[in-house]
Amino acid sequence: MERISQRASVALLIAYLTLAVGYSFANPLYESTDELRHFRYVRHLIVYRELPVQQRGAPRAQSHHPPFYYALGALSSWWAPVSQDVYYAPPINPHWDDRYWEASNDNKNLYLHGDDERFPFHGVTLAVYVVRWITVLIGAIAVWLTYRVGCEVFPGYPALAIGGTALLAFNPQFLYLSGSVNNDVPAALCGAAVLWACIRLARNGPSTRTDMTLGVIFGASLLTKFNLLALLAPIALAYLIAVWPTRDWRALMRGALVILVLTTLISGWWFWRNYVLYGDLTGMNKVNELWSGQPAFENWWVLRQSLPYLWSSLWGRFGYGQLPLAPLIYQGLFMVCALALAGYLIPRRGRGPSGTVPLRDPLPAAALALMGITVMAFTGVVFYYILIQPAGAMGRFLFPCLPAFAFLILMGLSRFFPLRLKWVAGLVATVGMAILAIYALVGVLAPAFARPHPLDESEIAAIPNPASIEFGGVARLRGYRIAPHAVEPGDTVEVTLYWETLARTNQNYMIFVHLLSDVGTMVSQCDTHPGLGRYPTTAWEPGIVFADTYRVHVPETAYAPDTAYIQVGIYLPDGPRLITPDGRDTLRLEMVEIHPLPGKYPNPMNVNFDDKIALIGYELDRRIARPGDKIHLTLYWQPLAPMEHNYNVFAQVLGIQDQVWARSDGWPVGGQSPTSHWELDDIVKDVRDLTIGLTTPPNFYDIEVGLYAREPGRLPILAEDGHRLGSRVLLSKIRVIRDE
Repeated sequence: MERISQRASVALLIAYLTLAVGYSFANPLYESTDELRHFRYVRHLIVYRELPVQQRGAPRAQSHHPPFYYALGALSSWWAPVSQDVYYAPPINPHWDDRYWEASNDNKNLYLHGDDERFPFHGVTLAVYVVRWITVLIGAIAVWLTYRVGCEVFPGYPALAIGGTALLAFNPQFLYLSGSVNNDVPAALCGAAVLWACIRLARNGPSTRTDMTLGVIFGASLLTKFNLLALLAPIALAYLIAVWPTRDWRALMRGALVILVLTTLISGWWFWRNYVLYGDLTGMNKVNELWSGQPAFENWWVLRQSLPYLWSSLWGRFGYGQLPLAPLIYQGLFMVCALALAGYLIPRRGRGPSGTVPLRDPLPAAALALMGITVMAFTGVVFYYILIQPAGAMGRFLFPCLPAFAFLILMGLSRFFPLRLKWVAGLVATVGMAILAIYALVGVLAPAFARPHPLDESEIAAIPNPASIEFGGVARLRGYRIAPHAVEPGDTVEVTLYWETLARTNQNYMIFVHLLSDVGTMVSQCDTHPGLGRYPTTAWEPGIVFADTYRVHVPETAYAPDTAYIQVGIYLPDGPRLITPDGRDTLRLEMVEIHPLPGKYPNPMNVNFDDKIALIGYELDRRIARPGDKIHLTLYWQPLAPMEHNYNVFAQVLGIQDQVWARSDGWPVGGQSPTSHWELDDIVKDVRDLTIGLTTPPNFYDIEVGLYAREPGRLPILAEDGHRLGSRVLLSKIRVIRDE
């Protein structure tokens, strides 16, 4: 049995290493959260041979973190020749966060990536991958220590130890970050090491050797990431469990003293440096100042809004959150965890293998307590961070308690099986997580960043609507497909363009796909670098034909009924459009019908303003105007609850950088219908006049609408699940023209 267990653990470790390296190859440079800033820290140590300092106005690195992980990265990668400046910034894809919540592969890359990132690696790419693979090895040690924890928690049940370890090793988010430059995977290693030492302490009792081991691990943890201070909770509980039967308080005091001394020797200098530089031991005051921190007691609503994101990013939400897994996966994992929690309600009875009774042994109860307090401690830390920081809802911040969380899940699931079949729980967890890890790699991560594949001769011959229209000697449109040709507000028109690359350029051109109303207003648009951001023109190889599918999302507030047409072209950001041989800078394709949604009022919708008022429709008397013209905007409001405040309606015509070119503010219906007088059955028809300013330049403009009062300010718009979407809704665009 022991030999089989060892082989299984080795196989699991090899599988982890294979997947983690695969994730690192599939993930382009700096696409992981903050990877660029983590790598800057490493390069700062190599080039300047000193620690970076947090300061306003300077290029960002993760300067607030302790240096242990970054020192390892510097020691491993110093030899790689890097020509870029320490704080260089790669070219950014401006559309990387378009509709980031969708599990699609449309413009998911934050940066533009060229051939310099391809194998064989050299220069800065080589240096990044060296540090990435150091992180992979750190993750491997975390996996091994997690397995050792499982052997302590489930003596006699190697399948359960393997299954719990698989919940960590094959967690897609853990694999993704294992193949990236970050200090969250080292934090997971520290969490696993402390949990393993604490369980052994609870089993074997205190000793000087154990005291020193925990002191060294805890000191190194505080030099890895400051939130690992929460590891004090399981350490303190482990000592209480160990000394309670004998009431040996001297051993407790000795352990506390040894840990304090070793921790101070290892990491005390870091806290003293923070105090000298920033005036506090942790440096968190400076972090909050630079990263828009807020007082915790003012943001309780954020906690509820952030929980779904926290859950999804614990299991797999890649990039900066713009690359999620399928929603059913998060729901399924939640149900599994809920089932595991229910398993703790099942009484434990029966004998284990070889006459043992492991589930009645005092250690599992102690292990359960240690794992529980570890999870609670880090959950509390993350909840507090959510309250004070906009970026607090990151599942990776829970990595230090992930080993404990994994075995808590498996322990609960195993209770649904009799003792002789408990191995089934471990097998199901291992196989299920392995399938999830492979799916996340080949089904989500790799396609999101892969370049479009070149079409072969048969595929080129089958291109629909064949054409041969050249744009400025850079690209040739070989054909297109548009579907569907009839939509409603909220639908998507997919426009597939078949491009032939004509030349590699030293400039990154962009492609636009517009949906323009027949009356001349912009309905929707999609602007992107070729290959949906993954194949910039600076990386083009001449002579390749590829298909690009652009998703033009018709806004939920689009005006209907309407007739629109697709228009495409190529342009240089902040520069001119490319011209076709016949002198055109745009190419008009096919028509699309926009049908209205069913409803009693024009342009029906349901925009929920803080569960108080809903905007259920609107109407415009014109969508094209000249400077000085008056546009009549009719809004249809429905009260959702009795109101104490009299809310003002604001309607504004917005241009570039939200410059206001026309506005109408005040109580509804010209001040004659204050909201505090509205009854729940009322439908309020509110007509507002927007006079276009005389100096308004010709262009397309948004109409924004919202509600506000002096106190409490603007009403937030709530999504169906209750999270906030902002405080304004954008209606149909209008177009301002001038007389010829």
